[in-house]
Amino acid sequence: MLIVALAVPVIILGLVLGIHVATGLLGIVFFVLLAGLWGLAFTGFPYAIALRTGNPTAVNNAFLLFFPFAFLTTAYLPAEALTGWLATVVKVNPTTYLLDAMRAVLQSGWKWERIGKGLLAILSMGTISFTLAFRSLHGRVNRN
Repeated sequence: MLIVALAVPVIILGLVLGIHVATGLLGIVFFVLLAGLWGLAFTGFPYAIALRTGNPTAVNNAFLLFFPFAFLTTAYLPAEALTGWLATVVKVNPTTYLLDAMRAVLQSGWKWERIGKGLLAILSMGTISFTLAFRSLHGRVNRN
């Protein structure tokens, strides 16, 4: 829910600054939905850490594990401009595909191949994070 609350002001600011959303109002709603689903997909990671460690400090510092991935995407440069190991990392980073889907919705229109890859990235991350969270919950219940 926090991600959605953060995505809405970004969209409003963009509209105030004059961006044109290629997919219209429905695209804006879909953009916010993508952001919300991405946030939901990642919620399993802190739950897994909390359940496994029982340490609030570990949970609070978990963002340090994921923060660098924001810079290893196409957020700052197009994929064509990247070379070497960075080009390889960008191709396997699921955040790249989310950003590409969001760009498609805002700039290109309903490019379903790009949007589909973004949705697949969300599904993959959600599957991984919630699998870890449920396994951690199972381990916590068995220990107690």
